[in-house]
Amino acid sequence: MAPFSSVGHIAFRVNDLDRSLEFYRKLGFPEFLRLTQEDGRPWIAYLRVTDELFLELFPGGDGAEAAGPERTGVNHLCLTTDDIEMTAAHLEAVGVPASAPLVPTKRGVDGNRGMWVTDPDGNRIEIMEMAPGCVQYEALRAMRAGGPAQSLVRPI
Repeated sequence: MAPFSSVGHIAFRVNDLDRSLEFYRKLGFPEFLRLTQEDGRPWIAYLRVTDELFLELFPGGDGAEAAGPERTGVNHLCLTTDDIEMTAAHLEAVGVPASAPLVPTKRGVDGNRGMWVTDPDGNRIEIMEMAPGCVQYEALRAMRAGGPAQSLVRPI
């Protein structure tokens, strides 16, 4: 048995807590808990993704944006959806602009469809609709059957 069952939370240091809370609420993640310091200042705001996965927002960022995609460290957060057209329409309706919009007929090398948004602190968020036959699911099926890790050559 694996020693871990899931990812519990993802934490971001943010420059403006209220602005970040508004952004993530628009994505559908409500704040459900706030921890404060003794003087009443916010320490951590918790947002619900699922009952087992949370976002933690820590105020007090240094004013800079998150590191770009070529920097070492966390590259992006990926959120999955069962209906990417509906998700794209929702994001547009609530005023969350796409940094890389959905191209309805385009699939990635992995067979999935996606788009990107950026949070107020420059964190990149991929929105992905996983295809039933995508390479990730095929590799998981092979792994469960006792096969080796899969490899895919990425065309440049």
